[in-house]
Amino acid sequence: MFSAVLVASLFAPAADLNEAARKELKALEGDWVLVSTVISGTERDLPEDEQITVSVTGTKFTFGKFGDGEVTALDPSTSPKIVDFKMLRKPESGVTNEAIFKVEKDALTVVVYLGEGSRRPANFDAATEKESQTAKFVLKRVKK
Repeated sequence: MFSAVLVASLFAPAADLNEAARKELKALEGDWVLVSTVISGTERDLPEDEQITVSVTGTKFTFGKFGDGEVTALDPSTSPKIVDFKMLRKPESGVTNEAIFKVEKDALTVVVYLGEGSRRPANFDAATEKESQTAKFVLKRVKK
């Protein structure tokens, strides 16, 4: 589930986005590899036998075997930048996830609330708090 949440946090339908949001999505296009995950204060081990890859093209993304999703809102003018998304596969389909994100050089950091209801993380350290029901994903851009 946490992997599917990460992927979904990257994209939005272009027709519903302003120019700044479309530009932000364009900057996210390409392939990203998950390098670290922290959920509710616990660092999670990544599979040693496979890389978890997120591929972004336009408003669509693929997150390996975890499925696809779509962004329902994105605002790059806030600090931190915010994104809302829905997964397209069950059982998560239709549930809106609230997240924050930042891109620094070739690193993408996404922090998302995993609990029920709406509660956007306030900062990038939220996932370090035990019982926060928050996950922090760090990805690195794949060089072509």
